[in-house]
Amino acid sequence: MLQRLLQLRPFAYHTCSALNFSSIRRARALKSSAELLVGTQHESLLIVRRKQSRVVAVPSGQVEVRDNLPLRVGSLKLEAGCTLEQFLLLLNQRVFLWPGSELGPCKPGPDHFAHYQGAGPVHILRVPLAELVAENPERELEVTFCNSGSARHHGGLPVVRGPSTFVTARGASRPASEVKELCFPGFAALPRGTAWATSLVGPWHPL
Repeated sequence: MLQRLLQLRPFAYHTCSALNFSSIRRARALKSSAELLVGTQHESLLIVRRKQSRVVAVPSGQVEVRDNLPLRVGSLKLEAGCTLEQFLLLLNQRVFLWPGSELGPCKPGPDHFAHYQGAGPVHILRVPLAELVAENPERELEVTFCNSGSARHHGGLPVVRGPSTFVTARGASRPASEVKELCFPGFAALPRGTAWATSLVGPWHPL
């Protein structure tokens, strides 16, 4: 499915606060919350549903850890053997991007952008997906077929989440057109073709 995904969704998008953009730009990498917080006094934030975003100090400087408000616990049906704390850790162990074209991300990417834009300036990264995959040969691209960090009843029923929410792009059996999110475990190095803007319509600047 990976090759079809690269053809159908040739770009990946990531949104972040102005504070996190500075650290991303310095490192030229997206780092998961777990990558940043494990071993610090803030490690407990990885297994709780954060009701608000938090600015915390880590060895590399200050970073903002986003809230989990879209994840409504009452709308979750966790897979057998998976606790809420374990699922939250799975989310926090990954960096997420939205698949799309040169014109912008597919839904729900624009909604995610609008949600956080209300809290302050938002920076957007646009990355050629083929370059991103090539830049991270030791970390296999994963995909989801839902907005993993959000949960609302669907058809009157809670939505299922757990370890099987995340599958490798190479091993996925569903069509590339149904992919909602892209993610890498741990972190993702950003390739030379990465661009940034403060609006989905640009203007775009080299990272």
